[in-house]
Parts: sequence; C-alpha cells; structure tokens
Amino acid sequence: MPIYEYLCRRCNTIFQFLVRHPSETTSPVCPKCDKSDEMERIMSSFSVKRGASSIEDMGDDQSLAGLDTEDPKAMARSIRQMADEMGEDLGSEVSEALTRLEAGEDPEKIERDLEESGFDTGEGSAPSRAPGLYEA
Repeated sequence: MPIYEYLCRRCNTIFQFLVRHPSETTSPVCPKCDKSDEMERIMSSFSVKRGASSIEDMGDDQSLAGLDTEDPKAMARSIRQMADEMGEDLGSEVSEALTRLEAGEDPEKIERDLEESGFDTGEGSAPSRAPGLYEA
C-alpha cells in the first residue's frame, strides 16, 4: 500500500497518508482543517529507487553523471526523467514550463509567467510537516 504526501494549501501543512486504494480521485481530508478542497498530492521530498544506502551513495548515480546544472534544457530533461522513474505526475503547469525550457525560452520569463498565473513557485513560507501517518 503506497504512502503519499499531500499539501493542504489552507493550513500550509504536509501530511503523509496511507492510501489503500489509490486512484486519480483520491483526495483525503486534512486532519488539521477537516477539509479536502485544498489538498494537493505532492512529490515526496526524498526518494531512493536504486537501493542507495545513503544520500552520499546517490552522488554515484550514473544517470546524473555529466548533468550541467547551468543548462536549463538538461535540467528540464532530468526533472522529467526523475518524475517518470518515480511515477509522479508533474501537473500541467510544470509540464508546460519544462516544455518551454526544453524549447530554449528564458527560465526567468517562465518563472514570472508561472507566478503571474498564480502558480506557487515556492517563494512563500515553506509548509510545515505533520508528524505521523494518516489513513486516506
């Protein structure tokens, strides 16, 4: 049974939920606010797929070898690859932004456009993390 993380935009808190029957319509109720209308599934902050025993071991991951962090096109491809490997949906806004990066558009313009559309680019206060595991 998978464990998913959900961000409640109402109280700006991340919760972990055990989801017995995952589906596209799974939207748990926030344990703090008791509402589900502002719950959004998010990508977990850390995941290891290849059996690395520590964060240091991940530095030896050959799929990241030669990644130019100054190249927006390469970064966009890497983000897509990681999301695919983790089985995560990036959402339409992020997918569109990655497509624009891959096409060579200015990263700062893309970020401004995202902010103007109301997309949270993470510049506000970081969400808190609730301890424990909840059942969806």
